[in-house]
Amino acid sequence: MIAWAVEALAASAALMLVVLLIRQPVRRVFGPQIAYALWVLPLLRLTMPPLPAGWGESDAMPIARASEAMTILVGAEPLTAPLAAAAAVPSPAIPWGVIAIGAWLLGAAVFFVLHLVRHRRFCHRLLASARLLDRVGGVCVIETPAAAGPLAFGTARRFVAFPNDFADRYDADERELALAHELGHHARGDLIANWAALAVLAIHWFNPLAWHAFRAFRCDQELANDARVLAGRSRTDRHIYACAIVKAAHGGAISAACHLHTITDLKGRLRMLTNTRLSRTRQATGTVAILGAVTAGLIVTASGTRAAAALTAGVENATGVQLAAPPTPPAPPAIPMTAPARPPEPPVPPAPRSGTRTARHVVIVKDGKTTRYDGAAAAAYIAAHPVPVPPIPATPPLPDVPIVVDRNCEPGTGAPTMASSDERGRRTIIVCRNRIRQTTVLAMQQAEWGRHQAEWGRRQAEFAVRQAAQAERRADEAKRNGLRQAVASIRLARQSITIERNLTEDQRREALAGLDEAARELGEQMKP
Repeated sequence: MIAWAVEALAASAALMLVVLLIRQPVRRVFGPQIAYALWVLPLLRLTMPPLPAGWGESDAMPIARASEAMTILVGAEPLTAPLAAAAAVPSPAIPWGVIAIGAWLLGAAVFFVLHLVRHRRFCHRLLASARLLDRVGGVCVIETPAAAGPLAFGTARRFVAFPNDFADRYDADERELALAHELGHHARGDLIANWAALAVLAIHWFNPLAWHAFRAFRCDQELANDARVLAGRSRTDRHIYACAIVKAAHGGAISAACHLHTITDLKGRLRMLTNTRLSRTRQATGTVAILGAVTAGLIVTASGTRAAAALTAGVENATGVQLAAPPTPPAPPAIPMTAPARPPEPPVPPAPRSGTRTARHVVIVKDGKTTRYDGAAAAAYIAAHPVPVPPIPATPPLPDVPIVVDRNCEPGTGAPTMASSDERGRRTIIVCRNRIRQTTVLAMQQAEWGRHQAEWGRRQAEFAVRQAAQAERRADEAKRNGLRQAVASIRLARQSITIERNLTEDQRREALAGLDEAARELGEQMKP
């Protein structure tokens, strides 16, 4: 949504600039009503959704293998935490995109609410001391001292307001033309168009180009209404109408109302009154040309084209904020863990049996004489003369060499090897076979997951390249179609001008020259 909003704002601003550049030539050739219709282009671009993805070929990325579940039975040590940490994507510390969107929406809301409150107060001031004069086609014509000049306001309840001295300052013909002008605003729906233009300006409240475009829009609105009122009238009526405009000239207009007394581009309005009446053929030709230009402009600037993608990438590079959401990577494979069975305890060796050896005989050798005692005599002699017990030699110190034991350890999260000491201080290193296997399996799983991630990234890159190529082809084709339609419209307009009998030779020559120049420019753009 952020990327689409940025593209819509930039494209609508670019279309505003285009309308500002071509409005005066279009007004001279086709009339002010056709120039006024150009302002629908930025509004349509703001409300146009992105081009549907189904218009082009869709490539399905084969990532089935990357999402296959891999089940390996190992020890009880959980592996989900390392994989989740490896797959986690760091998020920015400060959400600049959210802050920018919030500031933009807040400014737009404040702008629109202020204009709404100002308009309601203005209407209340006009109606507080108003006096009803007439009803014309559902429009109430009132007289109020709060009005500085003739004006039209209201959409649900429609009004035309005149000042209290309106009958004294204007003659009957001027009053009739002024009333026709204000009723024309209601008939054309200009009051609703003003609110739509204010909504567009609220969205572009930070853009100076939009403020200039809004003032030009109001000027074209008044010129188009003037042309409608004076259609089919004589030069005398045009002079009377010009006098009414000059008498009503005054500043301080409200944005949502239509005033006859605004002094904005007053010189241009008076100059327009001297123009000759345009033929219906020229107006029809202008309508067709404007429809082609609007269609081409919307297609070229639509979201989903190469130009929109380049604009989004440029804004991301300039601000450092990611606007388009990246594709979501596949979830890591499920790795159910099962603890191995506890190995059986080694059997306890039986305790040695205790017992004493019974003496059978005793032999005494002393001074070369041998004496032998057997049986009970030997026992009595030993009881009377106990045999001395030789001293037990001291145990030599053991060398400081650790004892290495290879066995299965208790399930847990310990290291593959452990060190301990027995009661004699000898160091023992226990090598846990099951934990070594578990560590090896974890390393192999992480390597396999990394390989899947790399393959997925490569396929995503290839998919993005194909999508970009397809978007480029669609944008080029849309541009060429728009240019072809514009050239066809110009050819039709040229034929109409050629057979038009109401034009002088100079007018016909000038119009044909302008169309030929536009056709040449479009032909240059159509060249590869």
